[in-house]
Amino acid sequence: MSTIIITVDSKEPDRLFASTVRAMRRGLDVSAAELAKAAGIPLPRLEAIEAGRTTARDERHTITDALSWLSNHRVARALTT
Repeated sequence: MSTIIITVDSKEPDRLFASTVRAMRRGLDVSAAELAKAAGIPLPRLEAIEAGRTTARDERHTITDALSWLSNHRVARALTT
């Protein structure tokens, strides 16, 4: 009989979310302060999230909604100019 040990890195989802948020924010050419304001969360908390700190489900949802809103808003503004 053999034993297989599987370890799960519980921080990996937070790091993945952090890198995705940074990439999307930069792709939209939005500052961290602008995203924090749109999401309604303090800038230091957003910076901690982007650094890979633990995030709650509601924080991920709020940030995702804010990124979506910023994306749609910028597209609408670009189409009207």
